[in-house]
Amino acid sequence: MRLRTALSAGAAVALVVQCVHPLLPANGSYALSDVVVAAASGYAAYFYRRRMHDDGNTRRVRRAFGCGAVACAIWSLSNVLLLLSVTVLPLVAQAGSLLSTIAAGFVPVALVLASPRLRGIAAGRRALDVAAVFGAIFALAWTFVFANTGSRGGDWTNMVVLVGLLVFSAALALVTLSGAEPGRGATAQQMLAAAALTQALTLIGGLRNALDGAAWYANGVGAGFVLAAWVMAVSSRLAASRPGDGGLDTLVFRAWALLPYAPVVCAVAVGGALQAHAGHLDPVLVWTLLATFSLVLLRQFMTLITIGRMAVVLEEQKDALEHQAHHDGLTGLLNRAAFEERAGGVLAGGDGHVTAMILDLDGFKPVNDTFGHAAGDDVLIVVARRLTAELRAGDLVSRIGGDEFAILLVDAAEQNGEEVARRLLDRISEPIRVHGHAVAIGGSIGLATARAGEGGSLAGLLRHADTAMYAAKAAGKGTVRRHEPDTWPASA
Repeated sequence: MRLRTALSAGAAVALVVQCVHPLLPANGSYALSDVVVAAASGYAAYFYRRRMHDDGNTRRVRRAFGCGAVACAIWSLSNVLLLLSVTVLPLVAQAGSLLSTIAAGFVPVALVLASPRLRGIAAGRRALDVAAVFGAIFALAWTFVFANTGSRGGDWTNMVVLVGLLVFSAALALVTLSGAEPGRGATAQQMLAAAALTQALTLIGGLRNALDGAAWYANGVGAGFVLAAWVMAVSSRLAASRPGDGGLDTLVFRAWALLPYAPVVCAVAVGGALQAHAGHLDPVLVWTLLATFSLVLLRQFMTLITIGRMAVVLEEQKDALEHQAHHDGLTGLLNRAAFEERAGGVLAGGDGHVTAMILDLDGFKPVNDTFGHAAGDDVLIVVARRLTAELRAGDLVSRIGGDEFAILLVDAAEQNGEEVARRLLDRISEPIRVHGHAVAIGGSIGLATARAGEGGSLAGLLRHADTAMYAAKAAGKGTVRRHEPDTWPASA
C-alpha cells in the first residue's frame, strides 16, 4: 500500500471513529478508541520488532526500531488494560495509565537513536532546536492546561508527567521533521516523529477537554488518538533514512527548515492575545517565552558561526582550486596554459622588449636513474625555487616539460637577458642535497627577444628560444645561446 493511500485510509478511519463516538455511551466510546489504538499499536510493535533484525540498517537505527517496538507494545497493552477497565475490570485503569506513561518515555529515546549522530557545533544546534521547541510547546500547554489544573489528584499528576514526556517527544519530532529533504519520500523516522507530535497535541487537547468539562473525545481528540496510532503503524513499514552530511543545505535550504519555529510563533501569538485581553501575563509563561527566545537567538548565532566557517572554507577551497588550475602540481610554477595566457598578454599589450628563455636541465636523468624519481622531484622543486628567487616579481616562469622550463623577462634588453640567463645557470649549478647525497646539475638556455606590441606571436618567440636552446646543448651544454634569425639556417 502506498504511503499516501495508507495515510488517507488512516485519516478516514479516524474521522469515522470521531463521528461514531457521540452515538455511543461513555464506556462504549472509550472501548472503541481503545480497540482501534491497541490494534494499530500492536501492528506497529510487530513490524518494528522485525525491523530490529534488518542488517541493512546501522546498529543505532536497529536500536531505535527496538525502542519503537517496546513503546508500541506497551502502548498496545495499556490500551488493552484501559479497555478492560471500562468493560469488566475497573481496577486496572491505573495500571493502564501508568503503562501509557512508560510507553511515552521510549518514544523520545527512539527518535534520538533514529537521528544521525552529530558532534560539535551541529550537535549544539540540534540541542538548542529541541530546547526552544520544547519551551514553546510547554508555553502553549501551560496556557491551555497546566495553569488551570490547580490542586488535583494523583491521576492528574500522572497525566501531567505523560504530557511532559510527549511534549519532549513533540519537540524532537518537529526537529526531525524539519530535516526532511525535498523530493524524497517519507521515512520511518519522520513518520514516527509525526505520530509522536500527533499524540502529544491530542493528549493536550484531551486534558483541555477535561478542564472544560467537555466530552473526552471533543475537538477531534478521539480521532487524534486513532490517527497517532495509525501513523505509528505506517512508520513501522517504511525504510529508515540515512544520515545526512550536515552541509549548508541542512541549515537553510530544506523545505521544512522553518517547521520548528511554528510553535514559537504560536506561543508568541497566544501570549500577545492574552496580554491584549487580560492586561497581564502569567509569570511562568513570561519566563518560558523569554527562555525560548534566548535559545532561538543563541541557535541563530551558532548558525551564523557555522555559515561563516563554511564561507571561509569555501573561499580557501576556491583559491586552492584556482591555484591548481594555473600552477604545476609539483613545483608550484605556472603551468603551460597559464604561462601562455599571461605571456601572450604581455607580448600583445606591452611597449618594451621581452626576452623568452627555454631552460633544459643537464645531468637530470642520472639523478633519476641513480636515486629514483622521488629524488628527481626534489631536484625540480629546488630548481624552481632558485629560478623564482633570481627573477623579478613581474617576470614569468613555467615548467613546460619534465625538466624543461620557460621564462619570460619583461622589459629586458638583449644584454640584460643574457646576463640573467648566466646568473640562472650559476644558481642552479650549485650542489643540491637529495636523500642525503649532494648532486650537481646544470642547464642549457636558449634566448629569443622581441618587441612587445609589434604583432609577434608567443608561439614563434618560444620556438626561436627552443631552437637556440638546442644550439646551446650542441655547443657543449651549460651555455647560453641567442636566436639569430639572420645567421641561422632555416633547418636549425
